[in-house]
Amino acid sequence: MQKNPFVITAAVAALIVVAALTTLGIVSAFAGEKSGLEKSGRHNCPTLSAKAASDVTAPGYGERLAKLAHCAR
Repeated sequence: MQKNPFVITAAVAALIVVAALTTLGIVSAFAGEKSGLEKSGRHNCPTLSAKAASDVTAPGYGERLAKLAHCAR
């Protein structure tokens, strides 16, 4: 009984492609998570309107600026 070498080669090539794509997907997801690209609620950055930014006498102005300074965009 002879096995067709083309079938074996095609099956091995398909297996390698599937493994490579799976690895690429996992690595990409991990890299995206580490760089902060995910859109979760834990990474909300506060916004400061033009009116609030110009009113330096408002209570909590320094605190709002400090929160904005720690936000990486």
